[in-house]
Amino acid sequence: MKMPKLPRLVCFAFLLSSSIPPGFAQDAPRNLVKNVGAVGRHLDGKTAMRAVAFMQNYWRHAGNQDFNLCMDYFATALRAGGFAAADSFFRLSVRDTLLPQARAWQPFDAELRLVAPIDSLLHSLAQAKMSLCVNSHATPLPGASMELVFIDSIEIAPQSLRGKAAYTHQPPASVFERAVKLGEAAGIVSSYLPDYNQPAEHPSSISMSSIPYIDSPSVFAFKISYGSQVLLDSLMRQGKVEVHASVLAQFTPKIVREVSVEIVGQQKPEEIIVLIAHVDEPGANDNASGCGALLEMALTLRRLIASGELPRPARTLNFMWVEEIATVRRWQKSTPRVFDKIKAALVLDMVGEDVVKTGGSFLIEKTPDPSAIWTRPPDEHTEWGQGDVAEADLRGSFLNDLFYAACEARARQMQLPWLIKTNPFEGGSDHVPFVHNGIPAILAWHFTDVYYHTSNDDIDKVSASEMANVAVSVAATALFLANCSETDAVETVRLLSKRAAWRIANETQNNLRSNDSSENRRILQAWLKWYEEAFDSVASLNLGAGGKALAAEIRRAQEGLNRLAKER
Repeated sequence: MKMPKLPRLVCFAFLLSSSIPPGFAQDAPRNLVKNVGAVGRHLDGKTAMRAVAFMQNYWRHAGNQDFNLCMDYFATALRAGGFAAADSFFRLSVRDTLLPQARAWQPFDAELRLVAPIDSLLHSLAQAKMSLCVNSHATPLPGASMELVFIDSIEIAPQSLRGKAAYTHQPPASVFERAVKLGEAAGIVSSYLPDYNQPAEHPSSISMSSIPYIDSPSVFAFKISYGSQVLLDSLMRQGKVEVHASVLAQFTPKIVREVSVEIVGQQKPEEIIVLIAHVDEPGANDNASGCGALLEMALTLRRLIASGELPRPARTLNFMWVEEIATVRRWQKSTPRVFDKIKAALVLDMVGEDVVKTGGSFLIEKTPDPSAIWTRPPDEHTEWGQGDVAEADLRGSFLNDLFYAACEARARQMQLPWLIKTNPFEGGSDHVPFVHNGIPAILAWHFTDVYYHTSNDDIDKVSASEMANVAVSVAATALFLANCSETDAVETVRLLSKRAAWRIANETQNNLRSNDSSENRRILQAWLKWYEEAFDSVASLNLGAGGKALAAEIRRAQEGLNRLAKER
């Protein structure tokens, strides 16, 4: 959905989602707040913005030439920043993975031109990367002219579209079976744009789409803007319309390049905090912003740790530039023992929106808690929609409240009008395989803005300061998790305890608005159980010896939660 734009503020303020109690940052662990300040003094988003400027020129389909070229950009920048394959502490890894059953798609040039009844360029790859659909085949040189047939209101007979282009207002993949396999169309032209992209208000936007991959016949598909749809619809009402399509693209064996750097832990190097961003997708915000922010984080932390301004981490920090979701799944399958040592994952996906221009807001998608199943005020889902979460899958965790506290601390320190919101777990990004394997993971993102997955997702909609805010918050949280002493852990339990009290009070109010007493009890019990487990989860972070103080604090927190529940 489109979020309201931030007002211009002339005095200090930060804006909080109604799903978080005010003053939450005042209860944040002291070293978490300290990390926010230490990293924030040296991270301004400029390095991230340079990465966005580079990446936005390339159609990054996993394993293609553009994707691997962007991976090389990060590897080069990381080497220049002091990471090396031979370094036992600041370690760089570049790996190519051949996926023999898959194909990488690389577009080079494409153009869709109206040739009758008028001659006019509709769209080109050079002007809008999203105008050519993923898995489009090359056309014979110099392209082909053909009649455009509107198929949404006709019955398609076998071979009836041979030598023609099928025109639709639907997603191209949804008509592929009818138009190509049945009608044998040479190509598809689609004007589909989701409602949240507001086509009438943004008539130049073209949304990203794909068609199924087939070896033969060679088929292309173009996406057009709402403005072009209006033109074509008008012309087709008057008579026959012809277009000329030319596509230069190729399919190659899929060799996915992956780049990662580690800042190896001193005390427990086998335990890992993952920071991750996917390189695939062609947009500036999606996800050049996440990749750029991750780069600036890695370089900043390496510099501060090497200079002694920050301590060496006890646990390993692993920064990863990957193929979305698939890389993490391959990692889990290939080295499950290593994967099982991951303490938490922090995912950066679409972190750079200039919210004044896009109308969006920064979101923290939580590792699954009961709001993913019972979404009651003030929690709400985005337009992505509810994820697939069962009650048995819920595991209480320290991560949601801790990361929110880091973001709020950043807002306080910078006196920022930063809108920080949360949403229940939904899925769709790199946090999914971590969560499905029992590892707490949050997604730092922005959604939905009117430019999401469109040709207007350009660098002019990306904000260096927004990337810096997210990057500082993520880096500070990762450092805290990597160096969590017993004192840190005790303070984390206290933070969770106050958050739990707020949640129970909030759910009690929700119960007063509902007549289903049985369901109300079930929801309240789910939250009680989730926070009891969240308290317990903090014990796994403690790097200190003994742990008696922490055990006592966890016991007090759980007893206090139970007393509070009985009062309700």
